[in-house]
Amino acid sequence: MSGFTWAPIHVSFGSNNRTNMLRVPLAGGRVECRAVDMSCNPYLAAALMLAAGLEGIRENLDPGKPHGENMYQHSEEELNAMGVTHLPRSLEEAIDAFEADPLTKEVFGPLMAETFAKFKRDEWEAYNTHVSQWEMDRYLKFF
Repeated sequence: MSGFTWAPIHVSFGSNNRTNMLRVPLAGGRVECRAVDMSCNPYLAAALMLAAGLEGIRENLDPGKPHGENMYQHSEEELNAMGVTHLPRSLEEAIDAFEADPLTKEVFGPLMAETFAKFKRDEWEAYNTHVSQWEMDRYLKFF
């Protein structure tokens, strides 16, 4: 229909716009985080999101202007000019972002943050070394 999945791929926010990571419906009195999926631990994700929100309030962080437009239709140059970045595209990128954010160590504690990252890196390595049925179907017929 639209040609878009409406799943967020950018770090952005707006009102009634499903292309943003954070959606703040106009009359809803709530914030929807659309970046979290079913593969996360809901307790750890909730703890980090709550801590991030409180950090934003405590430090009076300005999120910038809300985006009402379709974020998929912007070029990379336009996104860069707006200061909009991409969400992690793989588990490896997500782990890198997790480790780079000092808030994770504050919320999890240094040992748990390190252990969680190691566990997830092991998961990523297992995924990358797995030979899928698609790979066998595609490549074994060539040789």
